[in-house]
Amino acid sequence: MWKFILAASGFCLMLACQPAPSGHSHGPGGDHVHAEEETFSYTRWTDKVELFVEFKPLVVGEVSRFAAHFTTVEDHKPIAEAKVTVSLIVGEKGIKQTVEAPSSPGIFTPGLKPTVHGTGKLIFELETPLFTERIEFDEVKVYPDGEIATAELEQIDDGGDAIDFLKEQAWKIDFLVERATIEKLEETIRTTGEILPMQGFEQEVTAPSSGVVVFANTKLLPGKPVSKGRHLFTLVATGDPDENLDAKFSEAKANLKKAEAEYQRRKELLESQAIAQKDFETSELAYELAKVELENIAKYIENGGRKVFVPRSGFVKEVLVDPGAFVETGTSIMTITQNKNLQLAANLPQQYFSKIRQINSADFRTSYSRELLSIQDFNGKLLSFGQSVSDDEPFIPLYFELDNNGSLLPGSLVELWLHLAGGKSSLVVPRSAIIEEYGGYYVIVQLSGEQFEKRAVKVGVDNGRKVQIVEGLKEGEMVVSKGAYQVKMASMASSIPAHGHTH
Repeated sequence: MWKFILAASGFCLMLACQPAPSGHSHGPGGDHVHAEEETFSYTRWTDKVELFVEFKPLVVGEVSRFAAHFTTVEDHKPIAEAKVTVSLIVGEKGIKQTVEAPSSPGIFTPGLKPTVHGTGKLIFELETPLFTERIEFDEVKVYPDGEIATAELEQIDDGGDAIDFLKEQAWKIDFLVERATIEKLEETIRTTGEILPMQGFEQEVTAPSSGVVVFANTKLLPGKPVSKGRHLFTLVATGDPDENLDAKFSEAKANLKKAEAEYQRRKELLESQAIAQKDFETSELAYELAKVELENIAKYIENGGRKVFVPRSGFVKEVLVDPGAFVETGTSIMTITQNKNLQLAANLPQQYFSKIRQINSADFRTSYSRELLSIQDFNGKLLSFGQSVSDDEPFIPLYFELDNNGSLLPGSLVELWLHLAGGKSSLVVPRSAIIEEYGGYYVIVQLSGEQFEKRAVKVGVDNGRKVQIVEGLKEGEMVVSKGAYQVKMASMASSIPAHGHTH
C-alpha cells in the first residue's frame, strides 16, 4: 500500500518539494501572522490530498511548530476530521508527535524539538475516517543553531513575482486545481444547433366535434406530463342538434331497447322453430351493435358535451386554444410530444464537408444551463447528414438521435462541439482553466501551496472539455480550473490580507 502512495505522490516531487521561505508565519494556534521571522514551506500532491506545510527552521533544542494544511484534491476543501502524526528521522534517531484533530478546519499544528542536527526525513501521516496518507520529504535539514538557519534561509528564492493566495481564501470559494496531463485529444468542430422533437413522436389533438372547450385541468400547461387515456377536455355543444350528445345518448338508448326487444322476440321464435337461424342472428348482431354504440357515447358524454382523452403518453408541448373558446370540428387543440426521442440538429459549416464522415460524437451546452453534456449521456447516435446547401440554408445539417431524461427542452438552441475520429496524444488542461485576455491565452499555475503564477500559453485543439497546450506548460504542473479569476484579482492587491480568525 505504501509503495502505491509513494509512487502517486512522488510524481509531483519536482514541483514544490524544495524548501521555500514564506512571507508570513503561524502563531501558536496556527493562525497566520505577519512577522520578520521567515519560515520554510513544502508542498506535495497525492491522488487524494494536497499538503502545504509551513514551519520555522528546525534547530536543535528549539520547538518548531508545523502549520500543515491538508486539502482534498477532489474538491479543494479543508480536511476537517483527521489525526496527523509528524515524524523527523535524522540518522538513526527519530522523534514524532500526533495531534488528534485540526486547530481549525484543514490546519494541523503538531510541534517537534530536534535533538540532533544533520539532514533527515520529515514524514506526515494523515488518518481520516475514509482514508490514510503518508507523505515524506527527504533532505530536510536540522541546524545546530539559529544563526546558521537564518543565513541559509536568506539564500533561498522567495518566489519573486508569484501571486500569494492563502489556503483559507481558496477554501471559502469554489476553487479547484488540476494537473496538466497527456491525453488523446481528437479534432473538434465548434458550431451551433437546436434540439428538436423526433418526427412521428408528436401528435396533435383535434376537436372531434364543434363546441366550447372546457379543460379537465386548468394547470394543463406546456411541459406537463400526461398519460394515455387521461381526460384532457370536454367539448360542450352550443345548441346544434347534430352536436348534442345528450340527444344522441337518448336516441342510442332507445335504439338499444328496441333492438333488445326484437332480439328476445326472435330468440323465442327460434326456440319454437318458427324462424330460421339466419333471421335470429341478424337480430342478435343488431342488438350487439346497439350496445356498443350506447357504450361509446356514454364514455364520451359529460354534461351534454363530448370528452376527449390523451391519445398517447407524453408531455404537453403547446396549448393552442384558450379555455372557453368555441372550436369547429377538426380544430387543433393542443400538441402532445413524447419527448422520449429527440433530435439534435447541428449546423456544419461548408468548409468541413470533407470531414463529415469522420464525425462520430458530439458534446453540447444548452442555452439554459452551463453544464457540458455528451450525446453518450443520452444514448445518442448520428442518424444522418445533408448532402446539399442553398442560399437560405448555408449550413450542412447533421442529425443525432437522443433519449430524453426530462432535462432537455425541445426547440432550445445549443452550442456544439463535433468530435472527429482519430486524434493524438497532447498536453491538455481543463477548458475552464484557460483565461482569454486581449487575444492571448493564460493559465494560473500553482507553484506551491499558497503561491501562484499567471502564465501565457499557446493553445491548440479545444474539444469543449479539454484544451491542448502547445507551449507554456509542462506535464504534471498544477493549474487552477475553478477560481482563476479570484487569483488573478489577488495579483492586483497591494498586500496579502491578514487572517481574521485563529486556528
